[in-house]
Amino acid sequence: MSKPKFQFYEVVRVISNNPELAEIQGETGAILGLSEHGDPEYEYGVFIDRDGLLWSVAEHDLESTGIIKQRADFYDDKVSIRVQVDEQGRGTVAD
Repeated sequence: MSKPKFQFYEVVRVISNNPELAEIQGETGAILGLSEHGDPEYEYGVFIDRDGLLWSVAEHDLESTGIIKQRADFYDDKVSIRVQVDEQGRGTVAD
């Protein structure tokens, strides 16, 4: 498998003719997820700035803006929660 074209927290622009992505065509967002879609392409979770939603977008439907943000721009590592998991694998927030 080839190396991913984009890295985590990289700001990208949607440049697609895919009708499923028409709503975010031309929008910018940051890479927050990555999966192998098929050789040699990757699929990315792109957090779209405009609406704050995460979209699944194929590599060929994106272009880099040259901007790389930091993890802290998206996640607050100072806040944490504890989760208890029961015998069936269900999780609940612990006190």
